[in-house]
Amino acid sequence: MFEDTIIVLADEVAKACYLVTHTKAACAPQLQLLKEWCLNDDLKNFCHKLQVHPDVFTSLVKRIQDHPIFSNNSNNPQLPVSVQLAIFLNGVGHYGNGATTEDVAEWAGVSVGMIYNCYRRVMITLLQLHDNIIHFNLMDLKDQEERN
Repeated sequence: MFEDTIIVLADEVAKACYLVTHTKAACAPQLQLLKEWCLNDDLKNFCHKLQVHPDVFTSLVKRIQDHPIFSNNSNNPQLPVSVQLAIFLNGVGHYGNGATTEDVAEWAGVSVGMIYNCYRRVMITLLQLHDNIIHFNLMDLKDQEERN
């Protein structure tokens, strides 16, 4: 009898483990840390998250911010271009578990759909402005100026 009671209780515990939903602990978005890292000269963390130096990031924002894809006539404004670029760079700069849209959404404090929209807008802009933004020829004077 005692053995049967233990088996029944063990079954109840096993069922409870699978039937009770697991709620994820709430956490604050970390996107705002980028500005803090820049102000405190913490380039290591900034570059780790976005894979670019803050000066490169600022230059990219200046070059893409006037693209028409970042404007709309809606009552719901888009995120600032700098935020959209940061989300894009964070996502494409990571791989594996850290690259899922859910993880990037949690990091930025926005929805998964917003992550998709940011990726799409930034990628379209970078592809259209590719020849004016991305340079690899170190013999070109324009590229040498940007590197310095």
